[in-house]
Amino acid sequence: MNAVQIIYEYDRIMNRLDEEIKNSNFKIQYFLNLLQLKRGFFYKKLKEKRFTSGEMKLLSKSLFPEEYKEYEVETINELIRKSKEQTKKNKGKDFHLFLNEQKKKYGL
Repeated sequence: MNAVQIIYEYDRIMNRLDEEIKNSNFKIQYFLNLLQLKRGFFYKKLKEKRFTSGEMKLLSKSLFPEEYKEYEVETINELIRKSKEQTKKNKGKDFHLFLNEQKKKYGL
């Protein structure tokens, strides 16, 4: 997916976010606690489509669990591949140290 497609997809997701939240298995209070927001501010952000990328990452884990799991598996597999390449070139770090650094970097 190129950058323009990503932007339009993000816009589509933001426009459907209120429906996704309503149709989820969670009550609003769950999302308020997850994002540590007060009810009024949450609804204002939802109406104005002003969630930060960090907030969207938190929401995505609950709203799109299958897609998040796929993302997690793909990201970890890519990190393992990179780690193996570095090891072959004698540029590697300890695998577990590298994996933990990358998990933090990608929010996994």
